Amino acid sequence: MSGFDDPGVYYSDSFGGGEGTGPDEGGLKRTQIKKRFREFLRQFRVGTDRTGFTYKYRDELKRHYTLGEYWVEVEMEDLASFEEDLADCLYKLPTENLPLLEEAAKEVADEVTRPRPVGEETVEDIQVMVKSDAHHASIRCLKSEQVSRLVKVHGIIISATPVRAKATKVCLQCRGCRNLISNIPLPPGLQGYALPRKCNSEGAGSVKCPIDPYFILPDRCVCVDFQTLRLQESPDAVPHGEMPRHMQLYCDRYLCDRVVPGNRVTIMGIFSIKKMAAAKTYGREKSSGVGIRASYLRVIGIQVDTEGTGRAATGSVTPQEEEELRGLAASPNIYESLARSIAPSIYGSDDLKRAITCLLFGGSRKRLPDGLNRRGDINLLMLGDPGTAKSQLLKFVERCSPIGVYTSGKGSSAAG
Repeated sequence: MSGFDDPGVYYSDSFGGGEGTGPDEGGLKRTQIKKRFREFLRQFRVGTDRTGFTYKYRDELKRHYTLGEYWVEVEMEDLASFEEDLADCLYKLPTENLPLLEEAAKEVADEVTRPRPVGEETVEDIQVMVKSDAHHASIRCLKSEQVSRLVKVHGIIISATPVRAKATKVCLQCRGCRNLISNIPLPPGLQGYALPRKCNSEGAGSVKCPIDPYFILPDRCVCVDFQTLRLQESPDAVPHGEMPRHMQLYCDRYLCDRVVPGNRVTIMGIFSIKKMAAAKTYGREKSSGVGIRASYLRVIGIQVDTEGTGRAATGSVTPQEEEELRGLAASPNIYESLARSIAPSIYGSDDLKRAITCLLFGGSRKRLPDGLNRRGDINLLMLGDPGTAKSQLLKFVERCSPIGVYTSGKGSSAAG
């Protein structure tokens, strides 16, 4: 028992919130968290000693990096089984801790890919995507308490913008004294950045810089791809008589072009806020919108549902099914057979079912000799008395088409 009574300082790393006392404490805590993230990516393994185990994220990082895909997907359950405090830390403060996890992934990728080929010595940035088996919430449940928290929502993608470029580091130049400020980091997401109002260069001499002197040099900016999506809550989650609600999604880097409108998806993201567009107000009401922010979701993980309407993965056709399809195509009454297969529980309406068959298969695009194009899309207008199964026929189409969204009443726009 020698040395038992020696004085000493004992401490434990706590990753939770708490009152920061000194300026260095935050940096120390960040270093500790990044070190634990690095140990998780390097040491987490799947399997037992008897059956043999594999280092899950280390091998995945090496495989993706070799293929030129600089991303890795981390499961929250794996992180929680490795260290509960670390998962709780990422869940409660994702904006601060996700960059630390990406830095740790970059360092681990640097270790596992050495030596790299000539010309590729510098290690690329790694994007970390997050996945979770937790139960998803509804868009209606996202309130102000969840801002800057990790959330999981389910819905249908209804629109997607083209992929555009967003600067992550900008280079500014003063138009008066030509002073350069480079590598200014921009916050992720849709927050934007306010340029400095005054030039901060010392000893500018006789040149006096004007107000708002800085402009951006596009050639020296570091950019990433980004895309904005619009998510609508699932029709089965909409309360009776309510309108479906929407939410804007922000995807960047390797999360772009993962989904198309019509896909049913489950999104992991950071519930964020952005500045609203200034409304045209007059007089004293101009300051009424100060502090009001619009919400959006910064996506850090996308799972596309592969079952049901809007499934993304179309099953491969077996040789036996291909033979059956060729036999069907050769039969003379294929048109009537397909029409009878549309909503077989509804009696009659043969002309409607033939029209719906043509709608599902679509036409062929034609280019006329005079240069006029005719698209192959077929539209259908059904008119009739109430209770003649118009909606039931359309619901059958929504269920059997690979990408389809059923909407009715006030939920559809005037343009259709």
